[in-house]
Amino acid sequence: MAFTRRAFGAGLMATPLISAAPAALISAAPAALAAATAVRGKTEYGDFGLDLTAIDPSVAPGDDFFRYVNGTWLKTNTIPADRSTWGAGARINENTTARTRAIMETAASSGSANGRKIADYYAAWIDAAALERQGLEPLKPELARVAAVTSPAALARELALLTWAMLPNPNGSQPLPPSPLACGVAVDIKQPDRYISGMTQGGIGLPDRDYYLVDTPANVKTRDAYKVHLARMFALAGFDDAKGRATRVYALEERIARGHRTRVANRETEKRYNPFTRADFAAKAPGLDWDAYFKAAGLEGQAVLIVNQPEAVAAAAAAASEVPLADWRDYLAFRAIRNFAPVGPKAFREEDFDYNGRTLSGTPEMPVMWKTAVIQTDRALGQAVGEIYLQRHFPPASRAQVTEMTRNLKAAMAERIKGLAWMTPATKARALAKLQNLRVEVGGQETPRDYATLRVVHGDAFGNLLRAQAFEQARVLGKLGQPVARGDWSMNPQTINAQSNSVLVKVMFPAGYLQAPNFDPNADPAVNYGAIGRVIGHEISHQFDDQGSKFDDKGALDNWWTPEDLAKFQAAATGLAKQYDGYEPLPGLHINGRLTLGENIGDLAGLTMALDAYHASLGGKPAPVLDGLTGDQRFFLSFAQTHRSLQRENALRQQILTDPHSPNEWRTAEVRNVDAWYDSFGVKPGQKMYLAPEGRVRVW
Repeated sequence: MAFTRRAFGAGLMATPLISAAPAALISAAPAALAAATAVRGKTEYGDFGLDLTAIDPSVAPGDDFFRYVNGTWLKTNTIPADRSTWGAGARINENTTARTRAIMETAASSGSANGRKIADYYAAWIDAAALERQGLEPLKPELARVAAVTSPAALARELALLTWAMLPNPNGSQPLPPSPLACGVAVDIKQPDRYISGMTQGGIGLPDRDYYLVDTPANVKTRDAYKVHLARMFALAGFDDAKGRATRVYALEERIARGHRTRVANRETEKRYNPFTRADFAAKAPGLDWDAYFKAAGLEGQAVLIVNQPEAVAAAAAAASEVPLADWRDYLAFRAIRNFAPVGPKAFREEDFDYNGRTLSGTPEMPVMWKTAVIQTDRALGQAVGEIYLQRHFPPASRAQVTEMTRNLKAAMAERIKGLAWMTPATKARALAKLQNLRVEVGGQETPRDYATLRVVHGDAFGNLLRAQAFEQARVLGKLGQPVARGDWSMNPQTINAQSNSVLVKVMFPAGYLQAPNFDPNADPAVNYGAIGRVIGHEISHQFDDQGSKFDDKGALDNWWTPEDLAKFQAAATGLAKQYDGYEPLPGLHINGRLTLGENIGDLAGLTMALDAYHASLGGKPAPVLDGLTGDQRFFLSFAQTHRSLQRENALRQQILTDPHSPNEWRTAEVRNVDAWYDSFGVKPGQKMYLAPEGRVRVW
């Protein structure tokens, strides 16, 4: 199956070497500043889009560029009690959440066809008194169905239905599916003109297999807390022997985790494409009643499925026959309780947050109810909300400005491909053909999703959630046998993210992401190219990273490289992976250079591509000097400004272990590989970030 991936120079002008002290960087130049900003409106940050008050003059750019650009901000800001991180992205998120709340609270009178559904869905999630009155009643039918699992066929049916007991997160990384045998529908990566069904690993409650299997002190602490959480949830739901049930559920999850593929191994796209016929499931993954499973999953008529991790499917199927049904009933019951908890009485909501917020992310306080309601309504009716968001908060001029920048970034990428000394003409031609076919979409999905069949009942929060999950199941299964909808998005217009999709050969930039400091329509071009231009380049380059480069110009998994060119590309990628392996954000915990390789390639290629595009946009004229800053300096300062953030230790630890993105501070370290950064900030040998020219990684 193909799963959407996220997300995030030649011709350099000569720039003077400058002192590391910000006084030298930001000396006044009012005449130049006035000339450059006369036709622009007010910027969100400073006079031209940069927050120069954040700079720490005690830090040399060549020693720690992240802290040079953001050091004063880091010293004077704290993480809000209801967040695990705080920074540029979180600030945008807060702004968008407030905007979206206003939309949801007024949706009934907005004139939107889905306005009443939006309003009722949101209102049910914030009615604390009603949730308390309803108590366990909404959950009881789910628990009764689980209690009736007394046969292998019934277990298979429940495992199939469990696939859909979650709504997708349009804002980024997805949690592991609740079912150990999670089915779905996606574009066939070898025949991208059709949809095909498939299966992937899931079914564990901790963030990753290594939390169960790797005995670091932090992992042991986390899983001990998880066992306590399991018992508390059973007790809240009225079960006897809560501790015993928790022990059995944990043991079953650990067994499932042992069959999981590691995150690094799971990045290899071609190894996730394993066609299984119906007969293959019985032969290669015995132990489950597959006929009952596929009927309940809505895949009874599918002759072939793509299995992402055959070893995980085989392990879960074996557990279905070897683990007592009583243990499986407890396992299924906990998943029903977990699905209910965020919209249950206060005790459930607090326990759910205590583990998932405080323990996993280190967040001290539970968010107010309206913030959770916004997130959940976005997941259920996000594109309907997005129609209103686009009307209110994304003017056509902003769309046009970003679209123009994407054209410039594509042109810059084309020039970089043409200028590669190590790539042969045949491979260059294939790369350029792919770039030519790449579509860029800005704002949101052009044809909004149809929610006509989703029934939303006033005051029925958990029922609405279950119906939204069933709606999503029907929507996804309805793709089978239909033409590929190339205009579909997995994000909403208000999503704070950007994505690249290799099989659809397109990149997407939602309106919600296009806010300062990522994008400011009134900012200096150097600032916008260092911010959103770098993101555009990042997403374009995902089509050419270590996995995206395996897809051809039609979106098919097809090796279009000569062996010699592929070897050179892989050598450069290996160099970048080794560079990131050396970074140690927490004592004893290094970044995994292979897990983060695709995103790191995207960051480096996007940064260099955006710098080229900025230079080209000047049309041969010199960049103005603003507040003593050259164009290139403003570009790099803007890049680092977008990454400023504070993060709680538990959240940082979880990110390093599970997220393909490097933490923001180390994403900023990509400047070490860009020659123009050295020239712009006078970085010299002996400074901590200095790399000799031969040690700088160059990819694309």
